[in-house]
Amino acid sequence: MADGPCQAFKRVANEDIDDIVHFLKLAQYEESNHNIVNMIMWQDYYPLWIKKEEHYISLIGKHLGEWFMYMPLCEKEFFLTAIQESYDCLKQANIPIVMSCFTEKEAKIVQQIYPNMKVIEDRDGFDYVYETEKMRTFSGKKLQKKRNHLNAFYKIYGDCYSYEDISDDNIPECIAFLDGWKTESDDMMAIEEKKGVVEILKVWDRLPCSGGLLRVHGKVEAFIVGSHSTQQMGQINVEKANPSVRGCYQAILKEYIERHLKKQKYLNREDDMGLETLRHAKQAYHPCMMIKKYRIIEE
Repeated sequence: MADGPCQAFKRVANEDIDDIVHFLKLAQYEESNHNIVNMIMWQDYYPLWIKKEEHYISLIGKHLGEWFMYMPLCEKEFFLTAIQESYDCLKQANIPIVMSCFTEKEAKIVQQIYPNMKVIEDRDGFDYVYETEKMRTFSGKKLQKKRNHLNAFYKIYGDCYSYEDISDDNIPECIAFLDGWKTESDDMMAIEEKKGVVEILKVWDRLPCSGGLLRVHGKVEAFIVGSHSTQQMGQINVEKANPSVRGCYQAILKEYIERHLKKQKYLNREDDMGLETLRHAKQAYHPCMMIKKYRIIEE
């Protein structure tokens, strides 16, 4: 498209999904932004441009007027070639060089070949990673409060709740639930997230993801969307629940993991976007590790 960083790159479209998924599998990234569900979900807020080659895909994003490079999608042997191509494209277009959502190992590689680049830790973008089994059972003293909420849900609603996988039949109900979820919020990120969730539900059959919903007395009170990053890492892309239904968040997570993510050892529940309330909520589940992320800029 004409508004891309250079002619070689075109705006990502739904027909690119299969190719992106293929190269993501080759890259084996476990960082949450390099995930096809997130890429499609945030296309309005973080639009993407793509360049496809035989051995790699290069991605350039734009946010609030700033262009930035993603980590290329490829096997390790083609990483440098793909980086250099995007770098040269931005240089020729006289666009400042910025790289974003880079993990520690890849950031070090970039700094070795471009010593003029400065690596900046992006704490707001760190991913919270948990042991999947802990998120299914909430076992251990640290998760006692979460386990109490879960047990309360089954005690209170045990005879009147049901779980369903997300499908074409119930997607309209998920969208209706989302429309009423925290409608008082005027936070821009919350508004954009809502729009993005609707977009992924519209192309549900094209995405390599799965999801589930919880009904209480027949009414949808929670739904969740997840995906596989690697054989050992699952990712939760969307978690929405009625906070007035005690234990609903814990129950939808448990029910979904048991059906779709039990084989993954770890669970990436993404970053906190620098929001204190979200940071506190994610820390309360006691992550086993964090995936650090970096911005890389020219000094």
